[in-house]
Amino acid sequence: MTFIGLLAVTLAIPAAAAPGSNGPLPTSAGWVTQTLVANGAATAVQRDGYSVTEAPPPPPPPPVVVPAATNVFARTADTFTNNPSSPIQWPFTTGVPISDGFGPRVAPCGGCSSYHKGMDMNPGQGTPIQVVAEGVVTVAQASDNGGLGVYAEIEHVIDGQRITSVYGHMLEGSLQLTEGQVVTVGEQVGNVGNTGTSTGAHLHFEIHVDGAPIDPYAWLTAHVLP
Repeated sequence: MTFIGLLAVTLAIPAAAAPGSNGPLPTSAGWVTQTLVANGAATAVQRDGYSVTEAPPPPPPPPVVVPAATNVFARTADTFTNNPSSPIQWPFTTGVPISDGFGPRVAPCGGCSSYHKGMDMNPGQGTPIQVVAEGVVTVAQASDNGGLGVYAEIEHVIDGQRITSVYGHMLEGSLQLTEGQVVTVGEQVGNVGNTGTSTGAHLHFEIHVDGAPIDPYAWLTAHVLP
């Protein structure tokens, strides 16, 4: 019986694979399935198979967000020249019209004062307003409530003096500051608006030295580096 089984295995080997055969070697297609006969039983032997899965495409690059322009002015004027390298700067990056200065005046409206504690600057509604020097925010009024409407106050220490800068009548929803925030020169305060007791869109800007208002135009002219 052993001899018969071995004889069956020998007969099952393809003739092309027998030693000494001069025929061509079988191709891969001819070896998909082999049949093995042992002890009179036929067994199908399958070749190992595999599949190839394509790699997923790389994720798309993140979108490039281009910030909106921040220095758009409806009106400019030769009233001053700002120095972006100065530790103290004007509230705007370029000169703008100034419609009213510091001191006594004829009240321009029923609720307006006859002694102006600051100056009115008119670059156009929506123009960004910048911090004039590093300091700490002491007032951040975000709602249109009171004479100055949406406004902020920042306290600075300059040349050993306590200086307060005031930014009034800003556009509602534009205030960028919170009370207690530490700010540096050039940061955005808000945008020019027409809130509070106002006759039109402008920035009402004040400078106080040790609590007393002074002429902000003269003070900035003396402190902003040429």
